Amino acid sequence: MREDSGMDYQVKNANYERVLTVMEKYLKERYAHLCDCPRCTQDIVAIALNYLPPHYYVDEEKDKELGSPWVMVETAVTEAIDKVMENPNHSQYDRQSA
Repeated sequence: MREDSGMDYQVKNANYERVLTVMEKYLKERYAHLCDCPRCTQDIVAIALNYLPPHYYVDEEKDKELGSPWVMVETAVTEAIDKVMENPNHSQYDRQSA
């Protein structure tokens, strides 16, 4: 039986926030010359998340670190950036105007 306590619960993937954090940092620092349009960044996030195992949670535990190890996330994001930049889902012209 389902009890509704009035609280709004959501299932989240802990690696999603980690991927966003690493991607934003890398696109700013290491890959500043590359395309950071919404299509490319969403492709990077999707590919990186597919490289990583999901770490779903509902309530974040304060003392517990959730998600894959940072080195795994960094590797996944690097590989995803390389893959997207080798074969973006838009033309070179679109990248310059983005």
